[in-house]
Parts: sequence; structure tokens; C-alpha cells
Amino acid sequence: MNKIAYLWLWIENSKSITDMKKFFTIVLAASMLLIGSNTYAQKWTAGGGFTSFSLSGADSKKSMDESVPGFYFGVNYDYAFSTIEGLTVEPGLYFIHYGKDAELPVGSKSYRANYLRVPINIKYTLPFDSNISVAAFTGPRFNMALGGNMFSKGETYPSLKNFDAQWGFGISAVIVDAIMLRAGYDLGLTKCIKNKTKHPEWENDLKAYRNTFYVGVGFAF
Repeated sequence: MNKIAYLWLWIENSKSITDMKKFFTIVLAASMLLIGSNTYAQKWTAGGGFTSFSLSGADSKKSMDESVPGFYFGVNYDYAFSTIEGLTVEPGLYFIHYGKDAELPVGSKSYRANYLRVPINIKYTLPFDSNISVAAFTGPRFNMALGGNMFSKGETYPSLKNFDAQWGFGISAVIVDAIMLRAGYDLGLTKCIKNKTKHPEWENDLKAYRNTFYVGVGFAF
């Protein structure tokens, strides 16, 4: 009986050892996966450039019939989260200023709007040659007002909401792993005009969405 019990205990211990080996093999494989996902270079990019926004939707002409130009600057962080080489996630933080002077029957009027933008891109990069790589990216953008009379209800035209969301698409190119050229277009997902404004033609729940175009240059480090 003692020999049988000893044999059974040895078998059970062998199973435990096998299970532990399997466990450590899985942990090691997961660790290698994470390490492998980080072998693609993570990098910061700082840059800026030209941007403009216009409105689309059934009521866009009631709110604004021309684009508003501006500029932007900020940073992105390119992080490799997958073992697929070149596939990264790219969050960012940007300051955007829009401004325009318009001539009205009662005189000139200045329109200003500032935003803090948080884009989150899924990005895929391909090497073009030893000195140039190209990328395509897409993802949501979240925009929060940072001041400007275009957000003042009833005072300006079109009285923008303090928050809106967009979905963007774009392309970029990196030269000698240092200079980034970038362009994109963002489509409005949420209505961007405030309700209950004082102007008689500004109805509630206007179906207008803010779309933006941008082009710029950045520096990777």
C-alpha cells in the first residue's frame, strides 16, 4: 500500500510539474509577445500646420456657408501594441485656433474659436525605402472648447457647442526618421450647433456637423 501510495503521489507531482511547465510556457510566450510588440520603434512627434473647418448637414447653410481657417500644434505618441510590424496606436494632444473676419451690413465682425483636441488613431506604417516611410491612419477625435466668441450663445454665428466628436482619416510620411509630413480630413459625428439661440432663423436641434481639413509638418524624436 505504501508503494502504491508513493507511486500515486509521484504521478500527481508529475502532473503538477507538467501543469507548472505549461503555465510558465504560457507566461513566457505572453512576455515574448509583449516584448515583440514593442520592438517596433515607439516615438513622439511634435508638429503643427494649417487647418480649416466647415459645416455639413441639412441645416449647415443656416449656420455657416463658408469655411473658417486656422492653425494647430501639438504632439502624438506612436505606440506599437501588436506583433504585426508597422501597426500602432497613436494618441495625441493638440491646440487648435480658428479665426475669421467677416464684413456685415452693420460693420466687420471677428469670429474666433479655440479647441483642445484629443485624436486616437490606429495607424499602419510601411517603409517606402531606406529613408522614407508612409502611413495611413484612422480613428476618433474629441474636441473641447477653450474659448472664443463662436461659442457664445446668441452673440455669434453659428454658436458652436463646447464639445463635438469626429472620425478622421489621414496619411503621413516620415523622412530620414526625423521629419513628418501629415494631412487628413475629419468628419463630424455629433451635431455642433447650440440650441435656443437668440437669432430667429436658428432653430433648435440643427442638423449641422463640423468637418475639418488639416495639413502640417512635424519632427519625430
